[in-house]
Amino acid sequence: MTGSKIVLDDKATSALVRLVEAVRHPGQLMSNFAAIMLTSTQRRFERQIGPDNVAWKPLAKRTAQRKINGRRRGTKTILRLSTRLYQSLITASDERSAEVGTNVEYAGIHQFGGTIEHFARSQTMSLKKIRKRIRFVPHGTKGAELRRVTISEHGVTIPARPYLGFSEQDIAALNAEGVEYLRKELAE
Repeated sequence: MTGSKIVLDDKATSALVRLVEAVRHPGQLMSNFAAIMLTSTQRRFERQIGPDNVAWKPLAKRTAQRKINGRRRGTKTILRLSTRLYQSLITASDERSAEVGTNVEYAGIHQFGGTIEHFARSQTMSLKKIRKRIRFVPHGTKGAELRRVTISEHGVTIPARPYLGFSEQDIAALNAEGVEYLRKELAE
């Protein structure tokens, strides 16, 4: 018979079998990928940058000056005021995929940006004159006056502050993890 023939010795055969199995069932590799992606996403929250390494648009001056629990909100924690979005980040992986995501309903508007439309409405406000200015106060405040007000239809625009995605560093880290995974499989 005319043709070619390759003969593998026993050492190479067992290594190739392990390598084929590792590639055929890469569940552990996908789990490692998910962990790398989660860590990278969390670092983006802390550094307030997107996957493209561009800083997030700063908060509007009015938002940054808002008082929360008696203190000014500030600009140091753009998407981490309550840390709900940050803490909701989860991973999922199987034999063929690795994912990082969140189930928080407002995550999409922060990732992609957009406008939130508020419909016109009427409501009762509790107002009180304090230091010659009329201020909003909680209902039931002594000396407060209840007033019916109408708020017109308006929209609030939220800029995109992407936190999910792949940076060049992420791709390099994933490639390095894949190479290391295969190297360990061959070494065993």
